[in-house]
Amino acid sequence: MAGMRGGRAAAVLAGWVIAAGVAAPAAGQSPPDVRTWTGVAMQGRVGPGSPWRWNSDSLVRARNGAGTLDFVAERVVLTRDVAGRSSVGIGYAYGRGFPDGGSLREHRFVQQYLWNRGGAGRWLSLKTRVEERYVTGQDSMALRVRQQVRITWSLPSRQGLRAVAAEELFVRANSTKLGSRGFDSNRVFLGVARPLTSRSSLEVGYVNIVWRSASGDARRSHVMSATLAVGL
Repeated sequence: MAGMRGGRAAAVLAGWVIAAGVAAPAAGQSPPDVRTWTGVAMQGRVGPGSPWRWNSDSLVRARNGAGTLDFVAERVVLTRDVAGRSSVGIGYAYGRGFPDGGSLREHRFVQQYLWNRGGAGRWLSLKTRVEERYVTGQDSMALRVRQQVRITWSLPSRQGLRAVAAEELFVRANSTKLGSRGFDSNRVFLGVARPLTSRSSLEVGYVNIVWRSASGDARRSHVMSATLAVGL
């Protein structure tokens, strides 16, 4: 019975995630585009029993399905456990974007707070991240705030397989050439994660993105996503 109640609760939370994504701004929307995102996420402790952890994310993203390279980046974050369920971190990311007819560079500084709780095959995490972005050709630093809720739960009769649902809201805290202050984008993810070894897993799924262009138009993207996670 407890497992059934947990399953129903996870389904309700997943439904809330989907509804939140559908409710994002849709006025003046352009036809959707299809994208492919791949990533490798690695993490480990600085030392045995240390409260410090490091995280490294390597990202490769394409548009027009998988036909055109869109963005590549490397992000490193150093975090410290501050309580049984919480951690704080700082980091840096370097990225290269490839819009039609050109390229751009981005330097990004990151601060984040993470809270998580798990048990009985279910896990919930909340992550708040602040980013200072310096992008080629922009007039000033772009400040952005991200808030993510992520839920995972074990699937019955599927050894090691977990369902994943997440939503992340992005808000521009100032106005630059990248866009005016306010709503930036909203990402809703639904997928599954499967362990490959005792220290690695593969997560695949679908991301629905509603985002606001620099001109203010609301647009939608459909993304097929795959991330390899490795613990060291």
